[in-house]
Amino acid sequence: MTTSGRTAKKVVFFGFPFEGRVGDYDICSFDVSKFLGRWDHFDWNELLTSGLKGFFKAQGLSLYSYIVDELYRERDPAYSRLLREFMEKHGDADIIIMGQYNFLHPEFLYHELGGTTKILGFVDDPISTYRAGIPSLWAFDGAFYISPSYDERTLFPDALDRWGCRSHYWWPLVARKFVRPPDTGAAFFSQRDIELLYIGKGTRWKIPRLAKVLNRYKGRLVIHGPWRMGGYVGFLRPLMGKPAFLRRVTSVSESGKFELMWRTKVGLNMHWSDTPRETGNARMYELCAHGVCQVCDTAGLDAHARIFEPNSEAVFYKDIDEAIEKIDWLLGDEASRVRIARAGFERFWRDYDWEDNLLELLDWASGLRGASVSGLQPATP
Repeated sequence: MTTSGRTAKKVVFFGFPFEGRVGDYDICSFDVSKFLGRWDHFDWNELLTSGLKGFFKAQGLSLYSYIVDELYRERDPAYSRLLREFMEKHGDADIIIMGQYNFLHPEFLYHELGGTTKILGFVDDPISTYRAGIPSLWAFDGAFYISPSYDERTLFPDALDRWGCRSHYWWPLVARKFVRPPDTGAAFFSQRDIELLYIGKGTRWKIPRLAKVLNRYKGRLVIHGPWRMGGYVGFLRPLMGKPAFLRRVTSVSESGKFELMWRTKVGLNMHWSDTPRETGNARMYELCAHGVCQVCDTAGLDAHARIFEPNSEAVFYKDIDEAIEKIDWLLGDEASRVRIARAGFERFWRDYDWEDNLLELLDWASGLRGASVSGLQPATP
């Protein structure tokens, strides 16, 4: 295949929701589910009926690198078929990017794919770093990260240097193409009927914070996400001595999610950690892309300010009480809300376009083989 007279480079990008041609790159993926089940989903019934080992083989590949090692060394039949088919389909790849968790054993990467540029993505950190990232990092030529901060004391580039990875790249987590509306005048930002929106998972770390928000705003808060038991888990919390979350929470489709954002004034965002650590989840970009005034938790070492300028393009909070104060301010100050929403919107469309950022990542990866390791330090956010 050629593009503008040049041979297109073949890229296997696992965990990225796009296949096709972008610039000089032909992007494809690989389906591991037919070999090992859904690697990105926990099935608790499987855990109870198959035992721990069977559960992890079918469901937990994403989180536990040592299970990949066991499958590889025991020559598990399903895993062996996976490796054979991967080589048949993609042994000729120029670049392999693990944009989710690495399902290929590092020894396999080293021995069978030594001529391919291999990039490991750090996407669910710091919670998965020592389970899914560091164990196989040595077999990759470089790494990308989505959070400018690793934790409250370390920026991510410094962490990767410490782990022995000298070639790394910050990639904003914008994994899909959005369409900018043709008319973004005053009405686009002011005529919105949803006051406050939260879309995301209901983890045990997030629910106590969200309970405070729900108690304050009640019906003014619209909330959706893939919560356990349809959100009814919140009703059971008093049985465990925890504050109740008395709201049923339903999932919403991708298209439905973005339709809600077009209608929203203020969008609440929070990351996995309950103290300032990581930043830059997908919602951080999606909210601004749709003209929502974002209220987001801060990151370690104030790294959130490297993505959106505080109080200018987004509003940030250190704890949920401060978040409520900021939301009250924005819902009561239309001019400030619109000003910040517009600035965040323009920043997204100026700096975080899906295709431009993807091409820059691929160009960086493509150049790794021809450059010295020490010379490849792209600008960090």
